[in-house]
Amino acid sequence: MYDPDAGPGGASEGFLLSNDQFNDLMRAFPGPSRDGHELDIRKELDGLRELILKEDKRLAQQPSRAQIHAALDQFACLVCEFLNCAQKVDFDWVAKNPPIEPAGPLSLAYSFPSRLRALAGSARQAGNAELIMLADAADRLAQYLTLLNEPAQHRIFQDKTFRDFPNPCHYEVREFADAVRIAQQLERATRGALETSKKCGGPLPRPMLLYGVISLGELIERYGGTFTHNPYLGLEYKGTPQTVAGQFVLNFLRTCVPSITAPSVCSLMAAAIGRRNRTRDRKSGIRPTFF
Repeated sequence: MYDPDAGPGGASEGFLLSNDQFNDLMRAFPGPSRDGHELDIRKELDGLRELILKEDKRLAQQPSRAQIHAALDQFACLVCEFLNCAQKVDFDWVAKNPPIEPAGPLSLAYSFPSRLRALAGSARQAGNAELIMLADAADRLAQYLTLLNEPAQHRIFQDKTFRDFPNPCHYEVREFADAVRIAQQLERATRGALETSKKCGGPLPRPMLLYGVISLGELIERYGGTFTHNPYLGLEYKGTPQTVAGQFVLNFLRTCVPSITAPSVCSLMAAAIGRRNRTRDRKSGIRPTFF
């Protein structure tokens, strides 16, 4: 049960601000017309905190960029191993149950492993040493593709390699040559996805943080405050929020993500104010000027 008197951080699992947290925030709230509206403000802050914490938990369950890259690299190696084995055999394999309808590229994550396992079973029955090596490689590839994490799969199947072949019939696996062709395409797509993903550095995006800052700005202005941002103290760049609104945003976000840094909040503040200004310009019909 949620205890509102549990103290700072005591209600984190319930997403709600504790009384101490809320009182600390309200002492720094930059809206002069807040009197009598504390319950409404608290309800909105609790709602924003819940959205941010849920995103934080969801991201904690997702693989990191490094883990995604490692998975892509390992998958590319397994595809290459299968292709190397395929080059050494003359295998007359035909699928016993050919697809009734074209599968398309997005279904390969679940349709191709079953074809690989069927191919492996037929190759293993032949008893030839090279075909057994092919069967082992096909089984390993099928298992890894089945277990490959969703972000890595998304990067592979959104690669340009698959966009170049939109025809679903291209992805039918009726015989050994089809399996080899699909594997070759998977290798190109995986290498391309890995190269593209490595160019996008930094942590995974957290759009809910920006949404939260934008919503805090609207909340401040709704109660008569001014939502401004300045990372400078005089002429000296500090990289920390210097305005009252900026300090309030920093304090609130630290109740959600204690590890968030002041420079990160500065970037979020600048992005939120920039988006707000662009939205207001569009509504007022003002055309932006580019220098």
